Amino acid sequence: AHHFSTDDLRVLRTIADLTSIAIENAQLYEHLENLAIRDGLTNLYLRRHMQDRLTEEITREMRRNQELSFLMIDLDRFKQYNDAFGHMAGDIVLKTVAQILVDHFHEPGNLVCRYGGEEFCVLLPDTPKAQAIGMANELRKKIETREIILRRQKTHITASIGVASFPKDARSKEELIIKADEALYKAKEGGRNKVCG
Repeated sequence: AHHFSTDDLRVLRTIADLTSIAIENAQLYEHLENLAIRDGLTNLYLRRHMQDRLTEEITREMRRNQELSFLMIDLDRFKQYNDAFGHMAGDIVLKTVAQILVDHFHEPGNLVCRYGGEEFCVLLPDTPKAQAIGMANELRKKIETREIILRRQKTHITASIGVASFPKDARSKEELIIKADEALYKAKEGGRNKVCG
């Protein structure tokens, strides 16, 4: 009392209102920015964001003369799984696999993305190919052994994984993605639930 006049309080109230609007706008902008780079179902990064990061990481690895690895992951027979249990069950599987990926590749700098449909990809900076293949095999086993209960039924899903590295297998971002995709196709052709590199 007796320290602030009515005019002082009016000015402070106006400043508080403007500040709250600025904070709200900043939060809204951050939310919209997040929607642009993250998948709505799995909350993983989208392919577009991964491609931007891949360009940055390749440039960084060239300067440091290091190796980076890239994984392409595809869920085996996912369409049949969807047909048998329905699309909502398929969404549960995608969310479950996404969480396994995030937990498995939790090291700072690693980037896990939803590539599209039932395909995922992982960018592993400063990771030689042999190490990436080992990590991919551990991941494959985690996915295979995860029990997913759908309609009171215990189910399992498997994944095929292709691994490629820069600069060992490719000299550009596009070539790296193609090489990982070719390795994935080889894993599928080899009987699925495999890692090829």
